[in-house]
Formats: sequence, C-alpha cells, structure tokens
Amino acid sequence: MKQSKVAIIGGGPAGCVAALALHKLGHEVELYEREHFPRYRVGESFLPGTLSILYRLGLQDKIDAAGFVKKPSATFLWGQDQAPWTFSFSTPLSEPWVFDHAIQVDRKEFDTLLLNEVKERGIAVSEGTPVTDADVSAPDRVTLTVRRDDGPQQVESDFVIDAGGSSSLLARQLKVRRYDEFYKNFAIWSYFKRADPFANDLKGTTYSITFEDGWVWMIPLKGDIYSVGLVVDRSKASEVKELGPERFYRETLAKATRAMELLGDAEMVDEVRIVHDWSYDSELFSDGRFFLCGDSACFTDPLFSQGVHLATQSAVSAAAAIDRASQHEDELEAVHQWYNRTYRDTYEQYHEFLASFYTFASFTEPESQFWLNRRISESDDERLERQQWFNRLVEKERDSSSFSVADFRDRASTMIAIGRHQRMELSDEFSDDELNTARVRWISGLTKQLNRIKKLRWNGEEVRLKPHYKVEPLSFRLEPHQVLANEDGVDMVKYPVEEEHREIFQSLLKEDVSYKSLVGWLGEAGKQDVGSQIVVRLMEAGLLTGYDKNDERVFIQDRLRFDGVGVEYEV
Repeated sequence: MKQSKVAIIGGGPAGCVAALALHKLGHEVELYEREHFPRYRVGESFLPGTLSILYRLGLQDKIDAAGFVKKPSATFLWGQDQAPWTFSFSTPLSEPWVFDHAIQVDRKEFDTLLLNEVKERGIAVSEGTPVTDADVSAPDRVTLTVRRDDGPQQVESDFVIDAGGSSSLLARQLKVRRYDEFYKNFAIWSYFKRADPFANDLKGTTYSITFEDGWVWMIPLKGDIYSVGLVVDRSKASEVKELGPERFYRETLAKATRAMELLGDAEMVDEVRIVHDWSYDSELFSDGRFFLCGDSACFTDPLFSQGVHLATQSAVSAAAAIDRASQHEDELEAVHQWYNRTYRDTYEQYHEFLASFYTFASFTEPESQFWLNRRISESDDERLERQQWFNRLVEKERDSSSFSVADFRDRASTMIAIGRHQRMELSDEFSDDELNTARVRWISGLTKQLNRIKKLRWNGEEVRLKPHYKVEPLSFRLEPHQVLANEDGVDMVKYPVEEEHREIFQSLLKEDVSYKSLVGWLGEAGKQDVGSQIVVRLMEAGLLTGYDKNDERVFIQDRLRFDGVGVEYEV
C-alpha cells in the first residue's frame, strides 16, 4: 500500500478527525495548529452521526469518561402560538456505531480531548504554528510555509487538508469563498448558570425558539451551564454598535419571552461574544492536492446543530479520498468529483432544510426585518439562484404547472406535525412515546400513497449504471460502486446497485409495473431492507414518476433530509 504524507491545517474537530482517519488508513500526518490548546470555540451541540464517527475511531471510552451532557433530541418553540415540537434521535440500534443520542460539550474541553488523542497515537502535532502560505500549484506536491519560533520554514507534503475554520488560508488564497445572500445573519451569545429544568425525556435537549427579531438557541452543558445565543439580521449590527454588545444582547433576549421563561432568574456568567460572516460556501471543495474541510469549506445557519458533523464527515471523506487517490493515482480526478459532489449535496440538504423552516416561521411570527427577509416567496428568488436544491425545486414545481411556496413550507409543517407535543407548554409530562401515534400516521399515509401507484415510469430513455464511490463504514476506505442514472446524467447516489437491479428498472421502459411489484422484485434481488427507500429516493431525484389506476399522477411529498441522524450515515 502506498503511503502519502499529508499536512493538516487546524487542530479542531475537522483537523483531528482527518488526522485520526488518515492514521487509521496508514498514512503519515503532520498537523499544524496556530493556537495553543485549550482554546475557546462556540458550537457545543452535536448530532448522533458525529458520535458514530468518533466511536469508529476508538474514542468512545474517553467521551464517556468526560461526562458530557447526553442530548436525546432537539426541541423547537418554532413559530408564534405554536405548540412545542421535538426532533427525536430515537432510532433502532442496528449496528454498534448507530447512536440514538448526541452530546452537548464545552468545546474547549472536547477539542482538547481530540487533539490529545491525536498526539497519543503518535501523530505529529505543532501547536502555536500558523501556516502563512500554501503553494498548491504543483501537480504532485504541496509546499507550506509555517511560522515557528525560530522563523518561517517550508515543508512539503503529498496532500494538504485545510481544516483551519472560517479563517481558512486556502479559501482566502484561492478566492473560492461565496457568502450566502439568504442567511444574512449574525450571532451574539453568552452563558448562564441554570440547572436543566427537566428530568425526563426533555432532559439534555437543545432548544431553538423563535421571536420577533430572529431565534434563540439554548444548549445545556456540564456544570449547570446554558449556552444562550441570538441569531438576528445583519442589519442589527448598527444597534450593537450604538448600545454595546452586552446591552444589545440583554435587551434583545428579553424580547424572546419563551426563552426568558426557561431561563428564569439565571445569572449570566460569561462575556458576550459575536460572530459575523455567518453563512457561506465555496466554489469548489477540493482540487489537485488540496481538500477543504469543515468551516474552511462552508458554514450555514446552525439551527440543526450540523456544524461539527459537517466538519467530521468531511474530514473522514477527505481522508478516504486521499487514501483512494494514493493507491489509484489515475482516479484522482474522479475522487475529487466524488468529494465535491457529496460535500455539496450534504451542505445543500441542510440549506434546504433551514430555508423551509425559516419560511414556515415567517408566516407565524410578527412581521419584522428578520422574518420577511427569510421567506421564500417567488420561484426567481435571486438570493437562492446558485443553490442547486432551489433550482431543482423550481423545475419540479413548474413541471406540475406552478411554483408553490406553500408546498415547500409544508415540508417543514409535516415534520413539525410528527414531533408536535400534546400540550402547548413545555412539561416533564412529555414522553418520546407520545410521538409514536403521529409517526405511525405519517408512515401509514406515505405507504397508502405509494400503494396507489399502479404504474411507474422511468424518466428517460435509458437506465444506466454510473460509477460512484462510497466510504466503507469500518475501514474508512473509499470503494467504487455503481448507482442508477439516466442518459441525461440525473442520478440517485444514496444506494449502490448492480446490473441485476438496473435490469429491474429497465423493465419499466417495456411494461407497467406497480410500486408493490417493484419493491418485491428489489427484495428478491437482495434489497429487502431498502427497496421502498430506493423507490422513494428515485422519485425525489426525478428518475421515477408514479401513476394510479386512472393514470393520474401520484404525488409523494419530497422529504426534508440531512445527514447525521437515523441509521444511515453518509460516512
């Protein structure tokens, strides 16, 4: 096996996970961190998929020993006069690396735990060593300039991963960063001393609470500490300058009455902090000998606590990509295509999810600069023109005769209905089990709609197999697979398939096949557990259309999806 030398810029979760994954895959790694740990970072709330990655990297015992707060769910007071709803992480524990909970952490403690693990495994770490320049122009190597105590030094490696966060060196040098015109927000936050008010199924949950000027996050941490942040419109920056950060923070937080009810008489125990430059992505995430990971590549509004998961997932993907390219140099371009595609798909899933929830809340909150600016109202919304998910949505809606904001908003309202509490107030009477009725009702409704389909049409003249890759869950190696596509390049990459599965879908071009029959055939071909999911995903991708016995089209509402929860992680 060919070993590569990889330089990593940044010692946060993305950099450390990339280092651990590359070490696991047998490569030489050196990590450069500009600060000395421990150091402060915001972003304390995780998703179950992050725990899954850390478990497979052998960190579970140390995470358990640290005693971080267990996070069973995320709870939303989303929209004025709306009952609370909870996004529960409960899921069948089908594998040891599948988790039904996440954690809430002090990032100073958590990030130090990760970096210490990197050192303990014999990986070279240079703290207090900024990388000041990166030359990625050569086809076969990278040259970094690092600033050490005795002056600048040049170091060479085969590849570089920039995990340097929002101040990414490569994103600046290459001028690939693009700021988001839809999420023009900034965050201002502090910490309060407050014991968790609940002891049962809401214990450890994260709160997201809308109010007139934006929304509030509340995250319970060890030691009866709550992280409490405000996400508000960038136009409020002038008020911060006029009033000062602390006064602005206190006066604005006071408007969020439901957050104040949870806080009670809690005492603020830390300074007020602000972050601007809130939401952005990159024109490309990797090329040649470099990969951007985590906040170096992209960041979007943190409503669903996806920041650290995007960092760790992209880190594993970058490590797997470098490993594959090291062993198969002729595949470097294809590996970059895979990395850019999967990373952008994941980012866009979160972006779409958030846009739907913002649009939903904008119809329930009083009119304000924040909520009016975050409502999608037209199919030609210029703020979203470069978002692939929005372009696909508009195209699909136009195919069905009209663009409908209401249909897009209803994706959020459907999910909210599944998690809605039975009472208007937060209460320890809440139980995750009380959501089962709504879950069963939703699944039954979806199944009923699917069973109405008596004819499935493949949208294209050919059913093709298209090359793709997938990260193997235990080895973290990137392995080639095939996925379904048509002649126009439309594909569905979630589930790998073989020739026998392609032949099943080829039959749709010759005969009428019902949903039930198709799922049955897929089951006979080894897809018993995922046959229905494959059909639904193909419909969402635009590769399948279903019709009932009267040849009327059967519409299946596209689901809002994102990685990091459930039983099927992207890595």
